[in-house]
Amino acid sequence: MQLATLLIGLISATRLWSGVQALNAQARDSYQRAAATFGGARTAMLVARNGVTFPQQLFVDLRRAGWPVSPVLEGRVQIGGRSLRLLGIEPVTLPAEVGNAPAIGQAGLRSFLTPPGQTLVAPEMLSDLDLKEGASPLASDGTLLPPLHVQPQLVPGVLVVDIGIAQRLLKLPDRISRLLIGTARGERAPLASVVGDQLRLLEPDAESDLERLTDSFHLNLTAFGLLSFVVGLFIVNSAIGLAFEQRLPMLRTLRACGVSARMLNAVLVTELVSLALVAASIGLVCGYLIAASLLPDVAASLRGLYGAQIPGQLTLKREWWIAGIVIAVAGALLASTASLLKAIRLPVLAAAQPYACNRRSTVGSFGRARSRSPCSPPRPSFSGTAIRWFQGLPCSQPCCSARR
Repeated sequence: MQLATLLIGLISATRLWSGVQALNAQARDSYQRAAATFGGARTAMLVARNGVTFPQQLFVDLRRAGWPVSPVLEGRVQIGGRSLRLLGIEPVTLPAEVGNAPAIGQAGLRSFLTPPGQTLVAPEMLSDLDLKEGASPLASDGTLLPPLHVQPQLVPGVLVVDIGIAQRLLKLPDRISRLLIGTARGERAPLASVVGDQLRLLEPDAESDLERLTDSFHLNLTAFGLLSFVVGLFIVNSAIGLAFEQRLPMLRTLRACGVSARMLNAVLVTELVSLALVAASIGLVCGYLIAASLLPDVAASLRGLYGAQIPGQLTLKREWWIAGIVIAVAGALLASTASLLKAIRLPVLAAAQPYACNRRSTVGSFGRARSRSPCSPPRPSFSGTAIRWFQGLPCSQPCCSARR
């Protein structure tokens, strides 16, 4: 019974905590991928001071002045009633420091640049648009986009095309939204001497605006997971404490036979860690199933509240599994600390006495607790004396013997 309670407590604590952490990890990974998609907040860039597009000629002037910049045009298109983010890039000058942006190989570069071109999308976008790879989506204004090509590193809701195609789709000829800055290998002219006050420099930010907005949401999820984990540990603590009390006769026998307290605790810890590993494995599988079932609802909430695009398929890293096992073992050891300390501090002589650690205490006068020794004579029992009196049997209590 105690074994089942211990396993249930550990499995419950691990599955809820790991499930919440899986949801948070999936969402934060999507934020990072979105922020690093061809620059974003993780790459230094030049933008217009008025926040709109600027002439493409500034890109040419900066390249001639030694600035390693690459143009990007961003806008939105309507496809199938959905508003999608359209990014136009120039892959030849794209800096290598653009975070985890997908690298277009030599074979794909030719297909990407030459007509009809390609539209790079995340794998989830094919199901969202109800199209197959190679199909050409139709925008709401009747413009036909290049054929779709899956790029696993992209996030849902983003379409990546050549910047020339983006200028045609967005009806912004010779205009760009920002310039991504790579690592300069030589000297470059001052920015003001090339573009004047038309552009301003934005330094890379370690945290995107979307991550700041969703911090409170993920904090609430983490608090819920932590509360569930603590409740599970209370169940584990009660099960371990009761199991320890039930094992006291065996522990007394082992200590009386010469087993050291250190060896006894080492065996107890080994047994506890083994059970924690089994419970953690089951709890992680259950946590994965819980996270997979809740992910569509969490993604819909984040999309509706903050406009965040979260993939509908759960992908977990090795660190998540390792962290779940570690926290399950650590929680089990924490819940059993009191019982292990009691076992290691139990003296040999006290262990040889019957229930030495569970001596009863009675409350004396003025509220003082007095310890009662196991060898002290029993006190008169009123109920026992009354039963013997009515049965006509002699009472064995000392008070009645004195009267006779």
